[in-house]
Amino acid sequence: MKGTECMTRGVKIDNKKIAEVIASYALTNSYNATAKETGICTNSVKNIINKQKQENAEEYAKVCKEKKEEFAEYADRLINKAMCKLDKALDREDIPVNNLTTVIGTLYDKRALAKGEMTSNTSISIQMTDEIKELSK
Repeated sequence: MKGTECMTRGVKIDNKKIAEVIASYALTNSYNATAKETGICTNSVKNIINKQKQENAEEYAKVCKEKKEEFAEYADRLINKAMCKLDKALDREDIPVNNLTTVIGTLYDKRALAKGEMTSNTSISIQMTDEIKELSK
């Protein structure tokens, strides 16, 4: 069940659905996004994730790592495919380049997040002229 509605209160959530919740949360790191994706209420998602972290911490960490690696590999394939289309589009000019660059940029960011890498350049470099350096003394 997808969407914003929740499963009926008191309905037992089976192991397959629990695995789906864990996989979704591993990628989204969001209770709300996981709730929407799986059709389980946000509080139930929180309870499932917290229980897994407490009772099966090692297995939970392993599943999260595997899901992120799977996504990173999938993103790599999509990026390569989009880059090939971009290359062809630049030659034929039949696909708006801005559409492809947006997709590629988004995939790069999502892949970097899945790999635990930074997604933005947060360093600032300022070059001061000798005159400004002298004035700052």
